[in-house]
Amino acid sequence: MSWTLFKATVHQHRTSMFWFVAGLVSYAWMMAWFYPTIGEEYGKLVEAFPPELLAIFGGSEVPFTSVGGYFQTEYLGVMWMLIVSAAVIIYASRALAGEIAGGTMEFVLSQPVSRARVVLTRVAVLVLYAVILATASFVPIEVFGPAYDINLGWSVTWTLIAFGTLFVLAVGGFAMMLSAIFRGGGKPGAIAAGVLGALWIADVLSGASEIAEALGPINIVAYWQPGLIINGGEVAAEAWWLYGAVAVVASLASVLIFLRRDVA
Repeated sequence: MSWTLFKATVHQHRTSMFWFVAGLVSYAWMMAWFYPTIGEEYGKLVEAFPPELLAIFGGSEVPFTSVGGYFQTEYLGVMWMLIVSAAVIIYASRALAGEIAGGTMEFVLSQPVSRARVVLTRVAVLVLYAVILATASFVPIEVFGPAYDINLGWSVTWTLIAFGTLFVLAVGGFAMMLSAIFRGGGKPGAIAAGVLGALWIADVLSGASEIAEALGPINIVAYWQPGLIINGGEVAAEAWWLYGAVAVVASLASVLIFLRRDVA
């Protein structure tokens, strides 16, 4: 990895990352602020919805009248996945494929830096962004929460950060692999977003479709249940393994593919 290239990459993407982080912090604070007013009443209203509709909001494994159910429905469910996935897909699409299409990758490789160091640096920045996004997502709840009768505890917060980081890395690693394959940031971004959307639809339809149900063991969307952690429970061990495996395999594949592809 190149430290100089690492700093340059972070500097290049600093503005977009700042606004994603600012949005997450503001969103988390706003949801904590609203909780004393609408939390329990809203939970009772939502629980009256049919199971199919509950799945759209974030699944039915967490009681919606609980703190975890409230946050999973209003913040950490579909909307959170959309925000963090957009952040890392945009970054990953531009990190390799976007620079190849723009001609800047040729310039970078003309410098005294190897392909391996370039792609490893891009992956390292992805890891940094994943940690930053996860931290910005959950620490505000711990910091602002006590003022609104929400007390997660730092052990829960650290678990959420670790779990969230792995989810973001799974999505970002897949997008990075696509970025190493294609030329131009459009295709990697569109394919990654399309696959994520298909997995979400499969999760929603899992009770009505055998095909969708069959995808359950490898569906990263279905395993995303932060409300369980907030309520003091534990998510399935398979979720940790799946997120970690996808992140590692996809990131490694992006390195190997980039080492062998034409960037001209």
